[in-house]
Amino acid sequence: METLMPYWSFIINLNKFPLFNLEKAVCNHGFFMMAPNDWDPSTKGFSRPLRLADSITSAMTTISQPPRKDHLVVKVYGSSVLFLEDERAIQSQVMRMLRLSVKDEQDVGHFHKLHPDAEAKGFGRLFRSPTLFEDVAKSLLLRFCPWKTSLDLAKALCDLQRKKFMSKRKIGDFPSPQELASFREEELKRKANFGFRAKDLIMLAKQVVDRKIDLSKFEKYDADARTFNVNINGAGPFTTHTIMMCAGYYGNIPIDSETVRHMKEFHGLNIKKRKKESLSPKIQQFYKHYHPFESLAYWFELANSYEIKLGKALSKLLQSEYQYATGNYEKNKNEEEEGEEELLNVTL
Repeated sequence: METLMPYWSFIINLNKFPLFNLEKAVCNHGFFMMAPNDWDPSTKGFSRPLRLADSITSAMTTISQPPRKDHLVVKVYGSSVLFLEDERAIQSQVMRMLRLSVKDEQDVGHFHKLHPDAEAKGFGRLFRSPTLFEDVAKSLLLRFCPWKTSLDLAKALCDLQRKKFMSKRKIGDFPSPQELASFREEELKRKANFGFRAKDLIMLAKQVVDRKIDLSKFEKYDADARTFNVNINGAGPFTTHTIMMCAGYYGNIPIDSETVRHMKEFHGLNIKKRKKESLSPKIQQFYKHYHPFESLAYWFELANSYEIKLGKALSKLLQSEYQYATGNYEKNKNEEEEGEEELLNVTL
């Protein structure tokens, strides 16, 4: 960030959120590692482009938490004056990413009563994107590929967005539904190894633009909801449950090969070859004590396992180390040194 660049600053008061800690709220879920997100381990600050009220213009935004911990400082770069509607748009996105709402605070408190170890480590908020659309798109990027590939694909989308929709500020942002819908499959495939994901991403964007999929209704919390009745091409149970988790529904654990590895390694679950869908009841049973926060309990274990394998907290990782934040750290490291490609589907 250029220190001489003009910016507009405002604060978000945390008096209603006594359990909030910026570092803990950001560095707990793999989405914080995916472009265009940027966590700085040295300053414990977060930055990324966010959309102004027109939903078109992006402005680089930084978020920090002073030592007093009772508020956040948000700086929006590019202008020394920001219209009120733009400030409100930025604030809304910040609060969504960091889960700053009455419900989220209540969820954290409830979860901590069920899980004292999570309370001791300040774990209870899962980082997410400024919009549910970005959460859905990134969930689609997690399928059938190693974690490094998911990271590369997210970065490729931001690079494409910057080149095709470059503004005077030259900021690469995650594409909006309208922007992504304007791409052709060939454009995505030429940039990176999107493969079948290119068609799924563009179809998702077009369905959102054409209002065939209304993602806003999933932001309205329904305590009795067990699944999302939404037809997203390419979204199986793992993707659907990941999306639900991002939307604040924690009852269903997203199960992929990383989940299977974790259950074998940490719970001694004897899993024979079978469809992952048939494993769901058995895996859910391990976390029934934490209902309705089963996926939070699972992620607490998974995040801790990564930190043990890496020998450092997720918040201390450099961007060059993000690709190793999987349960197959040693395997990935060795294969990188040998110039081989990781073929397992492991996702953070």
